[in-house]
Amino acid sequence: MKKKIFENPTRLIYHNPVSLITSNHNGQKNVFTVSWLCAVSKHPQLVMISVDKNRASFPLIKESGKYVINIPNTKMLKDVIYCGNVSASEKDKFKERDLKFSVSKNDGIVLDDAIAYVECKVVNEFDIGDHILFVGEIINAGADEKVYSNGKWNLKNESAKTLHFLGENGKYITIDEIN
Repeated sequence: MKKKIFENPTRLIYHNPVSLITSNHNGQKNVFTVSWLCAVSKHPQLVMISVDKNRASFPLIKESGKYVINIPNTKMLKDVIYCGNVSASEKDKFKERDLKFSVSKNDGIVLDDAIAYVECKVVNEFDIGDHILFVGEIINAGADEKVYSNGKWNLKNESAKTLHFLGENGKYITIDEIN
């Protein structure tokens, strides 16, 4: 195989589900789109998100010590695109997109239309240049039982189709079961 050096090699690993990260602190809340996230430990259950230091959510997560990963399906594509391209300093994204939510017992913001969510308490952070890796311990999680049950996605249900960002010009794909 001929190897080639890519300008943006991270696009090769953009297959995590695109998620809407919510955070709140001192009466401020925000939601933004992220594709740089992954599980990093089973015991304890830890997940990581990468957050640009210039994002409006950065200080909310840093000061509150928590965030919620809301997993949208294809029906939320317009929300995903909007929340990834509009700054909270310009618009109230919850109001503009009419995003309904509930507040968890841990004070996390859970989007009503997300098909699943993972609520995290920050246990570590790593400064990696223009981003911070926030490692969160899962303290609460839930999913629509029609799309996720018995530890697996029900990909035969159209509502279970998650979004995946290819990293180029706003191109998103979804996945399908092949075996």
